[in-house]
Amino acid sequence: MKGLLPVYQMVIPTPYPVGPVNAYLIKGDPITLVDVGPDMPQAYKVLRDMLSSLDCRIEDIKRIVITHSHPDHCGLAAQVAKEANAVVLIHSLEESKLSGEPNFFKERISFVLETGIPPEVIQEIMADRDKLPHPSVQGVHTRLINGGESIDFDGGELQVMHLPGHSPGHLCLYNPEQKFLFSGDFLLPHITPNPLMEPDHDKPGCRLPALKQYLSGLDTLEKMDIAMVFPGHGGTFNDFNSVINVGRRHHNAQFERIKDKLRAGELNAFQLSRTIYPGLRGWQVFLGLSEIQAHLDLLVEKGQINCSQSQGVNYYSIS
Repeated sequence: MKGLLPVYQMVIPTPYPVGPVNAYLIKGDPITLVDVGPDMPQAYKVLRDMLSSLDCRIEDIKRIVITHSHPDHCGLAAQVAKEANAVVLIHSLEESKLSGEPNFFKERISFVLETGIPPEVIQEIMADRDKLPHPSVQGVHTRLINGGESIDFDGGELQVMHLPGHSPGHLCLYNPEQKFLFSGDFLLPHITPNPLMEPDHDKPGCRLPALKQYLSGLDTLEKMDIAMVFPGHGGTFNDFNSVINVGRRHHNAQFERIKDKLRAGELNAFQLSRTIYPGLRGWQVFLGLSEIQAHLDLLVEKGQINCSQSQGVNYYSIS
């Protein structure tokens, strides 16, 4: 019957607090991986062994679809693609991050400084090196997909959806026959994805409206007929509306928490993040700062708070 794609979840270790990442083998023709795991020997061994248990070799893989460019999801893409002579399908905004060595802080330093963060905390963040190498797809056959395309199999198809918010070129995949959604990190059963601070390549000097994009994507998914979600982390689930509602409640609570803090007086984003997340250290400080800044941006857009600048730092107050 058309549309029935055999899907197998493979749980791959990562060094990150989020825990293991999921890669999915779609054992149709052509054999396809959705995400591939981090670039570390243990992850490669687990991937290879799990494929073997499913009577599949690395060399049998013809396509790798990358949901987004974070190292836990795509680190092994180049190694597997070269071994298998496979094509890597990826959004153009994510592919650009995996070509060369982009300077993460150079792209974001103006936004970071606007938060009022002290220089010593910037140094603390920069000193907290990633446990994984920066992924790359240089020298690999890639096919850019931007949403709206169909990834075809002999037995069915996956419709490509561009759902930014956690990452600018984040992709989800939907099979209309089985009503399967491969959600990457956009929809997770146990955590709410972080709206990372990202430059807007269409508007130089501006931040991407990451949280606005994310909430709009939740609206899109809510209208869909989804029987099963295959997430980037955690177990599969079918009650996707509950997960969407949990996400909305989290963000609404964060809006109220921020406004409550601002009722006591004007604050910058760093001061708010320290108040709301006092225990964060190293790289986690940037994640907390991204979360707070994304909510501040949307509250300003809605006219619920004011933003003024003093000596290059943005300060926020209740409207």
